[in-house]
Amino acid sequence: MNLNQLLYVRAVVETGSFTRAADQCFVSQPTLSIAISQLEDELGGHLFARTTRKVSLTAFGQYLLPSILDMLNAQAVLMKQAQVFLHPETTLIRIGTSPLIDSHFLALISDSFKQLNPAVELILREMNVADLHRMLDEDQLDFVFGVASVKQPHWENLPLYHEALLFLPNMKRAPRHNLSGSVFLKDIADETYVMVPDTCGLTRATRAIFRSHRLKLREYAGEALGYQVLEEWAKLGVGAAILPRSKVSTENQSALSIIEKSGEPLMLSYEAVWLYTENPPPHLQAFAKHLRDIVPTLITGLVEIAE
Repeated sequence: MNLNQLLYVRAVVETGSFTRAADQCFVSQPTLSIAISQLEDELGGHLFARTTRKVSLTAFGQYLLPSILDMLNAQAVLMKQAQVFLHPETTLIRIGTSPLIDSHFLALISDSFKQLNPAVELILREMNVADLHRMLDEDQLDFVFGVASVKQPHWENLPLYHEALLFLPNMKRAPRHNLSGSVFLKDIADETYVMVPDTCGLTRATRAIFRSHRLKLREYAGEALGYQVLEEWAKLGVGAAILPRSKVSTENQSALSIIEKSGEPLMLSYEAVWLYTENPPPHLQAFAKHLRDIVPTLITGLVEIAE
């Protein structure tokens, strides 16, 4: 296994084509195909399903993709840290993000900060929440963006934004629900829900919501690999699902807003956390100040994008 093979896998995922991926990586298509085939042999399974019309990840590929991206991210961070050591004038901010964080929000935060601080490098790492918080405590990350959680005394917490949660009905039971508008949480409490592994914060937040409303959450015995699979399984009738609005595909016409007993829409809250220190480095102070100053404005932009 080598980094080139992992880079080729990522390129195929990004482009959806072996030919376009080869062009992106500046290698011939046979070279890329052979390298991925050798990696598949080493891993023991096929990463891609190939047809004449499209290339898509297999279930095995979907399962391994986060680890492949982690390895590539770790290599990028290693190279950046080496540059920081060899060139002290370069400063680095390491940001860990939950997969739930809206990519538009990350782009708005990064672009606006870079315009004001072009000498500072922002390194993003998307990982599961437990690892993010562990790496923050071990000083391997400077900031973590994720679902709001229990506050720790050694953390600084800053609310980022709120996002509506949507109900994706089990389409085999869909006639039980009005498929336009919204639905009360109490009226969908008897559904069986397909969940993703408790790594991104969504499963934990969903369980907490049901507990706080004194409702029993019925969970499907299996687990979906990702948000797209949740949608597909809801359509197939495996179970219902709950997803943030930004993770529901634009073509999905069956998703419903969830209303609490108070009449307000059910929301998921996100926050930034970082370690409390009395005298943080200037570039970390600048980023924390940027978050405090710019987030209220960015939220407006995020809402406009979502609409």
